[in-house]
Amino acid sequence: MNKKTLMLLTGIVISSGVFAQKAKLNEAIKELEKSQDETRTMSKLPEESPLFLKAQANQKEALLKAKAAIDLAAADAATKDNAKTWFTKAGIYVGLQGVEGLNADKPFKEGAAAYNKAVEMDKKLASDEQVPNLLANIGFNYFNDGIQTYNNSKYQDAYQSFKDGVAFLGSDKDKRFASMPMVDTIRAQSKMFMGYTAYYADNYTDAVAMLNEAKSSPYLAGESNVYLLLAQAYEKQGNKEAQLATLKEAKQKFPNDKNIANAELNYFISSGKQEEMTAKLEEAIVKEPSNPELYVNLGIIYAGIANPPKGTAAPANAAELRTKAEAAYKKAAELAPENGSYNYQLGAFYFNQGADINGQMNNLGTSKADLAKYNVLLKERDELFAKSLPGLEKSKDLFGANEKKLNSEQRKFYWDGLNALRQVYVIQDSLDKAKAIKEKMNSLDK
Repeated sequence: MNKKTLMLLTGIVISSGVFAQKAKLNEAIKELEKSQDETRTMSKLPEESPLFLKAQANQKEALLKAKAAIDLAAADAATKDNAKTWFTKAGIYVGLQGVEGLNADKPFKEGAAAYNKAVEMDKKLASDEQVPNLLANIGFNYFNDGIQTYNNSKYQDAYQSFKDGVAFLGSDKDKRFASMPMVDTIRAQSKMFMGYTAYYADNYTDAVAMLNEAKSSPYLAGESNVYLLLAQAYEKQGNKEAQLATLKEAKQKFPNDKNIANAELNYFISSGKQEEMTAKLEEAIVKEPSNPELYVNLGIIYAGIANPPKGTAAPANAAELRTKAEAAYKKAAELAPENGSYNYQLGAFYFNQGADINGQMNNLGTSKADLAKYNVLLKERDELFAKSLPGLEKSKDLFGANEKKLNSEQRKFYWDGLNALRQVYVIQDSLDKAKAIKEKMNSLDK
């Protein structure tokens, strides 16, 4: 899933002329303004310059003084019931969030609470010219907090942070944020992550609602993961019809996305609708006869139909289906001979059949009939293992040449291919080769 962090240094600037009240409140306003002057200075300087570091130190000092003053004002009987006190506190505490060393306890949250209290006491403050900047900062900080919490797998807490942030960012195209287009994007992303966190917290009802909203957002047009997780949420709910409709919509919008293609493929396999999928793939191949991915997927489907799960009888035409699968795998490897995954798939196709036969051999008894059958199966197994070697060995070489750059799927194929090779070499008494493969596997473990 996505990991995002947005750092903000701005709080709000409040005119001391507006809030000429008690001494501590005035002091807090003065120091807040000073900190903002230093923030503006910092924005114009390179971070490594002495002037930047000096302004940064001044900013921190001013905010600390502002915090001390506003805390006293908020506790003072003369100013604690003044809405402007809490409005000022909101600006200071949100400002603290942007300063390293002052934000460990997430002061922006106290700033958000202070803002809500100020507006509750005096609704006119919601129209103050500084409010859009303050609300944007609060919303962005909630977004940052949500991302951090999400990355730590605290999904319910993350959901609440994103939700709180959205509450401060208002509705789509809020006129208050006309000069801050980023607000629309952060709001949309917050809702998207609300969908993600709801899903991972097993709250599929909220996940479906938020992800449906997210997939319709113009600010998330490139987020294919929204569709994938929405389809999975529908699957968790047992809504197969909506799951398939979502995958079809996703495939139309992201026709080259392999994850979506695989999700659709898995849907048809798990739903027992392999024949429907083979028809779709064969139609696609007519339109794109040089697309190796289509042939690989077709091979997977044919092989899956020919070899159903244990406890399920193989179809009468299993041999024909395996022949079609073999042809499809070969075509993919022919079209993309330097693709390690396609070569692996071809080699694994033969190896898996050989491994199945090897299992049958191990289950035979010692009768004359069983011994005769054993010899027949032995020949078939060894022929299949021999056929598996070219694809497995080539995939090993191709993956090995780019070992540091393999994605998770390629790494799995690499490992599984090495393991298959080791087993074949042992059976063929090529023990030196088997030992070398085992050493390679051990190095990958490390």
